Amino acid sequence: MIRALWYFFIVVAAAALAAAIAGLDGDIVATVGDTEIAMSLALALGLVALLIAVGLMVGRVVTFVLRGPGNVADFWASRKKMRGYEALSQGLLAVAAGDGAAATRHAAKAQKLLDQPAMPLLLAAQAARLTGDEAASATAFQAMLAAPETHGLALKGLFEHAMRMGDDAQAHAHAARALAAAPATPWAFEGTFAIEARRGDYEAALETLDRALGQGLLERPDARRRRAVLLTGLAQREAARIGDPDALRDEEDIGPDEPGTVREIRAQALRHAVEARDLAPDLVPAAALAAQLIFEDGRARRAQKIIEDAWSRGPHPQLADVFFNLFPEDAASKRLKRAQALAARAPGVVGGAVGGEVEGDVLVARAAIAARRFDDAKTALAAYAEPFPSRRICLLMAEIAEGMGDRGATRGWLSRAVKAPADAQWVAEGYHSATWLPVVPATGAFDALKWRAPADAIVALDSPSTEQALARAAKAVVLPVPPPRPDTMPPDTVARDTTPHDAAASLVAVAAASPPVPAAPEPVSPEPVSPEPVSPEPAPLISAPPVPAPELLDIQEEIDYMPPRPDDPGPDAYDDEDEDRRASW
Repeated sequence: MIRALWYFFIVVAAAALAAAIAGLDGDIVATVGDTEIAMSLALALGLVALLIAVGLMVGRVVTFVLRGPGNVADFWASRKKMRGYEALSQGLLAVAAGDGAAATRHAAKAQKLLDQPAMPLLLAAQAARLTGDEAASATAFQAMLAAPETHGLALKGLFEHAMRMGDDAQAHAHAARALAAAPATPWAFEGTFAIEARRGDYEAALETLDRALGQGLLERPDARRRRAVLLTGLAQREAARIGDPDALRDEEDIGPDEPGTVREIRAQALRHAVEARDLAPDLVPAAALAAQLIFEDGRARRAQKIIEDAWSRGPHPQLADVFFNLFPEDAASKRLKRAQALAARAPGVVGGAVGGEVEGDVLVARAAIAARRFDDAKTALAAYAEPFPSRRICLLMAEIAEGMGDRGATRGWLSRAVKAPADAQWVAEGYHSATWLPVVPATGAFDALKWRAPADAIVALDSPSTEQALARAAKAVVLPVPPPRPDTMPPDTVARDTTPHDAAASLVAVAAASPPVPAAPEPVSPEPVSPEPVSPEPAPLISAPPVPAPELLDIQEEIDYMPPRPDDPGPDAYDDEDEDRRASW
């Protein structure tokens, strides 16, 4: 609308100007030789305008003729570029659609039509990756290194190619080169850090982590956690080295680049473990290792405090193993009291009662077995002995039965332990182990091990222990046990128990067991016990006349106790009076 108005005003102005010129009086007379030319003013001005228009047109024609070849060349060049970009666009769409053959075809066409090789080379590399031609992909990325604008992209492509080929050395070289050129590149940091941690170069990984924190690539809590994991792995390696009888035996076996004495190596391992515990209080391996090294340094009280702090955050079998090594000169009864006090520190425990806390009950049971108070040990494990005991519960119950002299019950519990669900372990995708490691050996994942029941235990994966998962399963599938009838439980059942101190526990066992065994004067021919849908309680738990214990079926191998297992949740930051605080962290 505005443009139309402008045209209208221009036409009106031109018409007004022409009318004004036409209204002017006078003539223009030109004498050329003997010829005199006279014309009106309006006609003269019209001829001048016509001459100017003709001159402009002639100039344009001459310019077009002179520039014609160049214009033709530019036309074909622009058309070629347009076709090249069209091929490039179609190739990118083919890559997004996963059509490797079409992407390769369009990449070749784009390389032929476009003079700038960066984008066609990237398309060619992506197309080669789709078709599985890793050599062609690597060649394209190598060619991209020559262009400054694609140098970083080429290094990333070469890094990914080396990772797919399993060449960690080349992958680390490309990532380190990219990190040196652009220190704030996230993928370069992650790649360099992951490879250094995977191959056990924890010192280099710590330096890379420091640089990444300075560049702002990590949040401080994440950096603290990573540093704690690396320091724990470093402390584990140093502690294992000085603890290996075939390794460092004296100072002459130490290399020139290592600390001067075995004492210095131990002190360095202790510093690393304590710093890791301070940085990540919930990292149980760090707390357990720090407590063990502090105890070996002659500070048992300090080690006990670390164990208590870690236990208050989350009980763990590894903490219990270290705890049992403290105060070896104490009597077994005193260690039992220490175990009961430690078990009462577990989160959720109120009034000093252990209640349903699995690790606390197992800790008390182990201490009670060491003190030969088998009735207390049986009471501590009563909540987990039926209906689905885990492997370590079966083994502990077998040890209790053996301590009480019941060999039949011992065989019965060992028989159940063979097919019992596995205990909680350090689990990651495709890997599980009783030992914690900073990096998963099977996948190379960093800090991926979690303490939980393994998948083959036939329990929920989110359970922190097999016992809790089994208790949850028991509530879901086990029918309630009917209470004992008066006619099937004679009043003198408890009186016939051969161990008077176990009378109270026998009453609890009789109330919780399957239909009790009828009383019989002699143990030679006891009445049969009707089976329940679930595993019946072993005979030793029922305060009734002795019955034949279940026999082992096809068990030839020796059954050992399970190795110690670590746990995950650790302490609050511990104020270490003897070590300087790490101000930078």
